[in-house]
Amino acid sequence: MRLPTCALVATLAATTACSNSAAPAPDASRPDAAPPDADPLAPDADVPLPRLGLLVVNEVGAGDTPDWIEVVNAALSPLALGDYLFVDVAGDFVKARPFPTLTLAPGQRHVQDISDELVGFKLGGDEAVYLYRATDRALSDYADWAEGDSPAGGSWARLPDTSGDFQSQTTSTRGQPN
Repeated sequence: MRLPTCALVATLAATTACSNSAAPAPDASRPDAAPPDADPLAPDADVPLPRLGLLVVNEVGAGDTPDWIEVVNAALSPLALGDYLFVDVAGDFVKARPFPTLTLAPGQRHVQDISDELVGFKLGGDEAVYLYRATDRALSDYADWAEGDSPAGGSWARLPDTSGDFQSQTTSTRGQPN
């Protein structure tokens, strides 16, 4: 009698899975690659996150009241700002807030005030802000700064404007080219 292929495979799988051997699983003696309490959403400081780069963080005022971020449309076509979210914790889409419903022309900027009262969170001295496209939750851009990088009255800004590395500035250029 000939067994169908699927029955033969199932029989072989059941036979090999039911071994009387007391040997541990092949990897039982090796620790897992990540500790059990590691946050899978936390960015690795040594590896830059892949970005869409359509809407970019251009400047951050985290030492002011309210805090604020300046974003710029880095795309070659108009961008619906309301299709993007901002948040201070990577991948936290419960806490993430949408930008206002408006269209940014290429190169146009928008300043978003951020405070507990306005959006439910504020920015700190050693912090980050992430921009996501809402439809697919793809990361468009982010900025990460250390304590003192965005001083009161100053900012953490890209130099040159929209494309350069972030640098600490003693005077902000909120809403203007850096």
